[in-house]
Amino acid sequence: MPKNKKKNKNKNKSRNKVETANILEEDSSDSELEPLVSICTPTFNRRPFIPFIKKCIENQTYPKSRIEWIIIDDGTDPIGDLVEGIEYVKYFYYPDKMLLGKKRNLMHSKCSGDIIIYMDDDDYYPKDRVSHAVQTLLENPNFLIAGSSEMHIYFDSKNTVYQCGPYKEFHSTAATFAFKKELLLQTSYNEENALAEERHFLKNYTIPLKQLDTQKSIMVFSHKHNSLNKEKLLENMDATRTKLSQFTVDDFIDDAVLKQFYMVDMNDLLTNYEPGKPEYKPKLMEQIKNMELERNKRLEDHNKMLEAQKRILNQTQNQIQIGDARIAHYEKQIEDKVCIINDLLKRIKDLNTELNYYKGVTNSI
Repeated sequence: MPKNKKKNKNKNKSRNKVETANILEEDSSDSELEPLVSICTPTFNRRPFIPFIKKCIENQTYPKSRIEWIIIDDGTDPIGDLVEGIEYVKYFYYPDKMLLGKKRNLMHSKCSGDIIIYMDDDDYYPKDRVSHAVQTLLENPNFLIAGSSEMHIYFDSKNTVYQCGPYKEFHSTAATFAFKKELLLQTSYNEENALAEERHFLKNYTIPLKQLDTQKSIMVFSHKHNSLNKEKLLENMDATRTKLSQFTVDDFIDDAVLKQFYMVDMNDLLTNYEPGKPEYKPKLMEQIKNMELERNKRLEDHNKMLEAQKRILNQTQNQIQIGDARIAHYEKQIEDKVCIINDLLKRIKDLNTELNYYKGVTNSI
């Protein structure tokens, strides 16, 4: 009897192994049907961030067998050692500094995937980032690109999450782009752009773009090494369509390690990481300065236009007031003349009454 039990036990083990093998084979064959995705990450002196963007990618629910991770690094502190040995990584190092537009175009030339998805080195990406973007593109065949115009940014200085956007219908920030490779047949980046590169790529936001669910796409954390100081978004919240977010960090991040880094450790690590400071990107800083000058000039011109319109409005109001005064004067004159006429009519009536009286007296005599 014990022998039979042992035989049955061995049969069950054997059956379980076969079933497990079949399931794995089915999963493998199913994953092979998924589009190959090229995740693109440009980087420059962002060593403190790399272990955590790596963890974001490791956490993705999309099959790793259908992912390649393209990294273009032109920093003075190369990060190749941090991604060495990862099967799906394609790491390219260039010692000569490139502007972001050129770097993104170069990334595209390295992609083998049918779908290209951006995951920038200093942002947090939810575990559904890739699967959600792929599903959205597949379910909306009339769109070649998807992205999010709405973003939620955590400001450590205020311990608060703010929402930026949404803006235009086809607007999106590059950090959330996901697009079919065929889109590159009709557009590319301006290689002289160091920031705000989206406008040229999206042809001034005229390329049809499907909006993604922001909660499944990205969360941004303002930090000391931001190329563009995100604190400026809070200076004029109405103009930048910035408001308090309905979400908290917990609504985006459920990984304790990632939450600890982005909310606690990040800025301390950056304080001691000299190569990542924005001043190490002189061309970028020059473009930011020029953008601020241009923005200030537009603001100045806008204020001048408002002042001119205000003067015209004041002149119009003055003319209306003068017109109203004249109308009141004429109305008073008319009113006075009406009173005179009424007095005359009353006088005529009285005279007629008096005349009729005398006529009656005369007739009686």
